[in-house]
Amino acid sequence: MRRSIHSLAGATGLLLTAGLHAQTCDTVLNTGNLDVTQGGVSCAADGITTNNFYAKSYDLSVLLPGEDFELSCIEFGATNSGLALAGGVTVYLDTDGGAPQAPGIDLEEVASVDFELPQAGNLLYQVSFDPPLCLAADGVYVIELFLPASTDGFASIAGNVGPDDQAYIRTDDCGLATYVSYESIGFPTQFWAQQLIGEAGCDGVVCDCYTGSDCFIPHEEPGCDDPICTATVCSFDQFCCDVTWDETCAGLADAYCGVTGFPCDFPSANLQETEACGEDTNGGCNMDVPAFESISVGDTVAGTYFTDEAADVRDTDWYEFTITERSIVTWTIWSRVTVDNFIINDQCGDLLSIVSVGSGDCPSVNTACLDAGTYRAFVAPVVDGNLPCDLPEFPEYVASLEAEPTDGCPGFDECAGGSESISPNSDLALTAGGISCAAGGITTENTWAVTLDLAAGSTGGSDVSVSCVSFGVDNGGSEVPTLVQLWIDTDGGEPVEPGVDLELIGTRETVSVTGQNLQRASFDPPICVPADSQLVVSLSMEPSADGFASFGGNNLPSESSTYILSASCGLATFTKLEDIGFPDVNWVVDLEADLGCDGGGCTGDFNDDGVIDGADFGYILAAWGPCPGCPEDLDGNGTVNGADVGLLLAVWGPCP
Repeated sequence: MRRSIHSLAGATGLLLTAGLHAQTCDTVLNTGNLDVTQGGVSCAADGITTNNFYAKSYDLSVLLPGEDFELSCIEFGATNSGLALAGGVTVYLDTDGGAPQAPGIDLEEVASVDFELPQAGNLLYQVSFDPPLCLAADGVYVIELFLPASTDGFASIAGNVGPDDQAYIRTDDCGLATYVSYESIGFPTQFWAQQLIGEAGCDGVVCDCYTGSDCFIPHEEPGCDDPICTATVCSFDQFCCDVTWDETCAGLADAYCGVTGFPCDFPSANLQETEACGEDTNGGCNMDVPAFESISVGDTVAGTYFTDEAADVRDTDWYEFTITERSIVTWTIWSRVTVDNFIINDQCGDLLSIVSVGSGDCPSVNTACLDAGTYRAFVAPVVDGNLPCDLPEFPEYVASLEAEPTDGCPGFDECAGGSESISPNSDLALTAGGISCAAGGITTENTWAVTLDLAAGSTGGSDVSVSCVSFGVDNGGSEVPTLVQLWIDTDGGEPVEPGVDLELIGTRETVSVTGQNLQRASFDPPICVPADSQLVVSLSMEPSADGFASFGGNNLPSESSTYILSASCGLATFTKLEDIGFPDVNWVVDLEADLGCDGGGCTGDFNDDGVIDGADFGYILAAWGPCPGCPEDLDGNGTVNGADVGLLLAVWGPCP
């Protein structure tokens, strides 16, 4: 069983657990922030984590100079995809004040507490000490989390991309007997979300460690610390904003709060939505008799929406538009809350299809290349709890529809198609974003791959001529230069990397467009794949300039693992997503092909005449030198040279 260090990234979550005490903690020590936007790094074998210890240091001489610190609680991020794990949290004094090494070397135990990590995504947890711990002034203290080996999942710390102080890991199972920083093992943007909660000075009294909003707790002052919740509650009971935030106000907050928002400057509009807030006259396919509001290219509409949690109602607004020629259509929404932003075909029921999905907050931008026809632009709020119509600003949005005629759609090649559809996926629906190496929310260079065994099914025993590849993309920024490539896996096992076991046979330069889309790359002439090959399809994106770009996929069964390669995250060879904590995320890929190849061409048969001879040698000479992605680069190293001549001579003669 191979053991190696792996990382886990995922969706943001938050869980605060704390009791209420009479005295509120007055001091919080934090070297970064508590945003939980990614998982951590752990020693794992086949995606199942082994024993792991994690640590973070606090220098009181910097954080609280000259004062003792009484520690009541520790709040930290953690993640676990398997069954609950019984671990523990330990506080140490670092006796030499440097980077931590290990207990018995430079770490002297102060106290420990048991901790059970449940099965959950990236969340915040708390452990408490009663009586509290008195940490001496100007000392360096280390917080350690131990997580035992999992039986069925990937467990780790959780946090963000910083900036922050280093997180450390030690694990005998991966040969790390003493603590090493994440940065030193290739993870410079993995930081542990953590903070210490307590009081300056030591009086032996446990304080209240609750760090969440005071909207759910009665207090003397009117209003609460969340302006959205304050406005919502006071729309029901003005007493809460004029006199005091009593038990009734806290109860209203518990029932109605949950809307989160962000700043957004609305542009001016030339059109007002005809549906009044609280009504449903343009609910589209959600209505018993579908009704749509008309909108034209160039319109900017000011609209409203609402949610009523008790009635299980969410307002959805559907705008119908028509374009008379192929165009790149952009549906842009400015909103103070997160929205669903879709462009949809002109059908309802089973024939309804979401053409493209928007991304970003303010604005949310959705761009699609559409043929002439009628479509629907959709917008609806995404909130927890209620979004009442009388709440200022948050039930409002502005949306614009723009279209630019085009001869072709970038990222969506015309394709002749073929008699065979070859895909590892059980379904081509795009319901999940991909996994990427990123820094600060901006993706670095990434390559993903899937494998296809052409010896199986209807393609078995026949050459295959691939003319088109459909591939899922999920891009939250502007267009990213992209390569779609086809490779032969020369040893038939799991892909390792180009030049080792992957022989390049085809490249299509394209772009990954904004939004979530099933794009197309065509190969003209088609790529001839020898019978019974193990074919590898890869997608390579350059670093994004302004967003998170990845593959588009789903959580449905696939015959192939999805592999990732990214040197900037220390992944120098293709690595299965399940080995880094993502067993249920699969890239969506579909090939259109025909059985057989005209002329019986094969690898090295550049003119597709069924034989490797002097004519093909001429192709090698014509492409001599740097030539990344060209078919004459037989070893896939980006240069046509003597090594490729040797490979050509090795297959000289008639194609098999």
